[in-house]
Amino acid sequence: MSDRGLKKLGLGLTANILLLSSSSAFMPANAEGQCGQCIDWSKLNLNQEQALKVQQCDQEWFKELQETQPEIQALQSKLKKLLASPKPEATEIMLVQQQLDSKKAKLKMKATQNILRKKEILDENQKKAFNNQMETEIVRRKQLGNGVDNTVQPVRWKRIWNDMQNVFNQQQ
Repeated sequence: MSDRGLKKLGLGLTANILLLSSSSAFMPANAEGQCGQCIDWSKLNLNQEQALKVQQCDQEWFKELQETQPEIQALQSKLKKLLASPKPEATEIMLVQQQLDSKKAKLKMKATQNILRKKEILDENQKKAFNNQMETEIVRRKQLGNGVDNTVQPVRWKRIWNDMQNVFNQQQ
């Protein structure tokens, strides 16, 4: 996965979780990434201690992300190789996919925990300002549709689906 894709995965987790939970969906596009970016922490008037704690949360999240990204990349590469093999083993493919999903879910959970830890640092007025910024971001994303036309299947997924059908429909 490209650095940009990894940043989207990691950084978008918080926003996705909040966005999805608020719309009966699920949060991480950026549990901590995009959502962390949608919050202008300078507008929350953090004192020095709060700013330090937020920075520590960011450093811990980044460390977790850096440790997990190579594992995700390795699993994605392994999955691609398995899908491209002449005689793919379905159970092995499913196992690798399950491992990949597990790693991504773990990142989403950590991102959610990170944003919640940051929110605990805030006083009541700061929490209100935080919530206002988050609500504004949710409305903005709903209006933009997250940049995705929900009525059309993304080309990437169409290609993956076709590849999978071709792999499993080959004569043995």
